[in-house]
Order: sequence, then structure tokens, then C-alpha cells
Amino acid sequence: MFRVKRAISIALCLTITAAMFAACGSSTQPSAVSSGAASSASAADTPASSSDTLVIYNSNPEDWTAPIIKEFQEETGIKIELVGGNTGELHARVRAETENPLGDILWGGTPDAYMALSEYLEAYESTEKGSIRPEILDPNNAYYCITMDPYAIAYNTNLVTEDEAPRTWADLLDPKWKGKIALSDPTKSASTYVNMCIIMKQLNSDFSVIEQLIDNLDGKLANGSAAQIKSLADGEFAIALTYEESILRYINNGANMQIVYPEDGTQLSSGCFAIVKGAKNMENAKKFIDFALSKKVQEQMAQYQRRSVRVDVESTGMTPLDNLNATAFDLDWSAAYKEEFMAQWQAYVTR
Repeated sequence: MFRVKRAISIALCLTITAAMFAACGSSTQPSAVSSGAASSASAADTPASSSDTLVIYNSNPEDWTAPIIKEFQEETGIKIELVGGNTGELHARVRAETENPLGDILWGGTPDAYMALSEYLEAYESTEKGSIRPEILDPNNAYYCITMDPYAIAYNTNLVTEDEAPRTWADLLDPKWKGKIALSDPTKSASTYVNMCIIMKQLNSDFSVIEQLIDNLDGKLANGSAAQIKSLADGEFAIALTYEESILRYINNGANMQIVYPEDGTQLSSGCFAIVKGAKNMENAKKFIDFALSKKVQEQMAQYQRRSVRVDVESTGMTPLDNLNATAFDLDWSAAYKEEFMAQWQAYVTR
């Protein structure tokens, strides 16, 4: 039986009011209200429906979403009500609220999750669609990728030397890493499920390779993808596997950590957003999609250790994709396999 690491999880709900302009032209910062499940619920239960409002269900970190939201408010005068929560919770809310949608934009999660949610999403052909990388476009325009995320391995430099660090996905199966790998539960974390699919694809294997990885976890699972990278930084584990941005963010903030792009290749997943079907503030939602995909906004992504989805924007200061041996994530296969994988995982960890 697996022991799930305990970590404090804070469901953050932010209500961001319209930007106020002083005569001197100074800008305001988004203001935060009290966090917690209760405040999150109240914000979602009573969204304003006026034409100058937009309700966003957001499961992304504030460090890169808040600047985008602030700039959108300042340019449009549209007030954003930001409702926080984890990806699974917010996707479930969209399903539950189908008869009376309370959110306008769903922001956070990987493409396979949006494919599964497509009947609850409003198709929209963005004015920026022609500039988005064609391989990550949804043919039905139900959702858009806003960032690209190659998956990688991280190691704590206080515990592992460069020579000792794993160089491939296959290296993670070495018994020397038993009990030293930080990983969250893929049945609860969309990003970890993506990572498991990548490992199977890159090693040309089936679930048997995941069984070997599970054995090397030695009964330890982190309580979410955020907890797993934090536990690596805190020295509780020696290595972790996750998406690029979370690793680079910790490194840039001074963590004793390094990134390894596996020599046996990796795949690119993406962070997505979409318009909720029947959104009460539909036109404002369309404006936000176009704004976030615009060249001006996408050029800012690299400063937050995220890669642009546009063909005409370079991710300055980041390792070029051509150097990563990276391919597009097999979205159709992962979506079709997901239910079977979840059953296989549960059966193996509870055996």
C-alpha cells in the first residue's frame, strides 16, 4: 500500500477588480482576497454577468497568469473574477455546471483532459489561430494550447553529482534510485499521467515499465505535482520527473537543482485554455483567448520559463527544441489509453 505524502494544499481564489487609472497613468496590481475552499466556492457561485466581466477558472500558478490578467484588464476595461482550484476540481465544476455555467474561461490542464471535456467547451476560431503551431491545434477549435512543455528529469545537486545524475528515462529504473524519486499520483495529476505516457512511448514499452518505476518509488508518492518538485528542492528526494517550467522556476529562484533533458528523447505537452459552452460573457471570453494568444503576450512567456505556442516567437534564453530530441505528445493514444492506465496503476499499487 502506498503512503501518500502529506502536504498543505491551498485552494486559492482571487477576485481581481478592474484596473483603475490615475491621472499620472500609473497601473494597479491585481488584489487578492482570502484563500481557501469557502472563498473559492463563493466567487464561483455568484459571478457577475454584465458585459464588462469575465469569470476565469484558473488552476495555474499566479506568477505568470496574474501579469497576463492585469494587462488584459488594463487594455479592455473588462473586470476578471478569478476562481482558483486544482485542475481536476475545476474541470469537474465545468461538467457539473453545464445547465447553468458559472465560469466563462477554463484555464489549466493538458490537451487530453480538454479532449475528454470537449462537449462542455465552446468552439471558437481565434483570430490568432493562423500563427499557432499547427501540430498543437485542436481541429475542432474546442480549446487552445497557451504554452508548450517538454518533460524532463530534475536532480538535487546537494544529493546527486552531475556524473551520478540519470541521463535517460531508462536510468530511472536503476535500483540505486529506489525510494529517492519524487513523483505524484498520475491518477490525480494530469501532468504526471502525461509523464508516464512519455516514458512508455520513449522506451517503446507497455505498462510493465511503469510497474518497474512503481517498484522503485518504494511506496512513496507526493501529494500533487507542486509538492513533488518542492520535496526535491527541500532535499526529501534526490530526483524528480516533471515538466520543464516547474524545474526552471525553482532553479531561477536559487534552488539546488539541475535539469536533465533525457538522451532517449522526450515529448512536448501543453497547457491549455478554452471557453466554457454557454458562457454568460461569451464575447469577453473570445477577447481573452485572442489576447492570450497574441504575439505581444506570447513574447512574454520565456520570462516565466514557458515556451510560446506561436510559430513567429522564439523562446529566448531557453534550450532550443531542436536540441532536446523532442516530439509532439501522442494525444490521441493517451486519451484512448487513460482509463485503462488508471485501472492498471490502481491495481498494481494496491496489490
